[in-house]
Amino acid sequence: MSVKLKLHYEPPFSMLFEKSNEILEFEDELQLKDLLDKFSEEYGDKFKELVWDKKKQDELNSMLSIIINGNSYRDDDFLDKKLKDGDDISFIYIFFGG
Repeated sequence: MSVKLKLHYEPPFSMLFEKSNEILEFEDELQLKDLLDKFSEEYGDKFKELVWDKKKQDELNSMLSIIINGNSYRDDDFLDKKLKDGDDISFIYIFFGG
């Protein structure tokens, strides 16, 4: 069963990926961590620095918000969330300051 995902990227992800939207299709079911692993392989350390906390291993960066179908999650099972065909996923970085 293939899974098509609608992906949206805000800066700095849009700058790294050189696009702000895309549709990706996968042959098999996948979890959010699988999608992050794919991007890590494709975009390397720059992507990893944006996504992962520098001090806490396997913790997402606190400035990163991943929104799936309009909902932002941060529970313990977030990375294990199964992605479904048609899911709409946004990668947003929250900047502080003024």
